[in-house]
Amino acid sequence: MEDVPARAFDTPEEKERVAMILEPVQHDLTLTRKTDAAFAQLARERTARHPLRTYLWLPAARAVTIWFTPRIELLPVSGHVFPLAQIREDDPSIKKSPACFFALNLFYVGLGSGALPALAFESGRPAAVAFLALFLVLRTAFLTTLETPEPRYVLVCFPALMALGAQAFARRSETN
Repeated sequence: MEDVPARAFDTPEEKERVAMILEPVQHDLTLTRKTDAAFAQLARERTARHPLRTYLWLPAARAVTIWFTPRIELLPVSGHVFPLAQIREDDPSIKKSPACFFALNLFYVGLGSGALPALAFESGRPAAVAFLALFLVLRTAFLTTLETPEPRYVLVCFPALMALGAQAFARRSETN
């Protein structure tokens, strides 16, 4: 329980309750229906106390995570970007690769989403732009409903972002 961050619990009593639920699991490493039911009850209580957290903030945090986590599973570096001080403390040999990939993600998402409004109103093909935007929004919305979304699930969206960005650059070069 010491490894679980404090933000995972609303109150110290809730932390104690989770510890009691997990105590039998620590001995035989088996989740039972009773354990699952106890966590389901805890989840219902948390949702009743903070519905916005469950239905808005957590999906938004999942969306940010899946879009901006560096996709470096096959590289010999850590995939964590934040907090930078903690990462350097944990692994002093870490390179700047995760931060560079994070910046690249920011660039691509900024490129596509920044071009979207201009293309939607100035483009001669608003239906195509709307289709790409709808694809990006629906894919992200669907992925935020999964319990364990992975960043690789949005890789199929990056060509759409690049296409939107390329169209924006093409439109600028045509006007100049």
